[in-house]
Amino acid sequence: MNQDIKVSQWTAILIEQAKRAGLSAAAIAEAVQKKDAEPFIQAGLEGERYANLFGYSEEHGEPLAQAATEGYRMTFNTRNGLKNWLVQRFGLDEEKDFEVGEGVIHGLRLTLEQLAALQKALAVNWVIAGSRDLPGGMVELDLSIRALQSASQA
Repeated sequence: MNQDIKVSQWTAILIEQAKRAGLSAAAIAEAVQKKDAEPFIQAGLEGERYANLFGYSEEHGEPLAQAATEGYRMTFNTRNGLKNWLVQRFGLDEEKDFEVGEGVIHGLRLTLEQLAALQKALAVNWVIAGSRDLPGGMVELDLSIRALQSASQA
């Protein structure tokens, strides 16, 4: 995953939503290059959102096709946005796999492969505040807004 490729949280969520709907990274990249929302519509997604994404990413200098194929780092995460990204990226269930608090996400259970993907994509305004190894190659994490970590260490 290329950490030099930066995209907004919204862009990242839409990329992951398209992948979850069954589009490959290559199919997403091709649709982006052609500015063709039809593959997204055929996958059951809102074509208008993706048509808007093409213009948004162009206007903000986001290398959308490259982000879909090579990976990305989000520029900023909100609590709810990060929750939505976790659901789309990893197919998690907020009720079962983690809980969201004020500026924190507790008890996030991931595989080591998912952890690596999270570490590469997570915006710098969030940190992994704690982790515990679980059986079966899983890890349980607590995520926090970076500013909360700095305040608690002061």
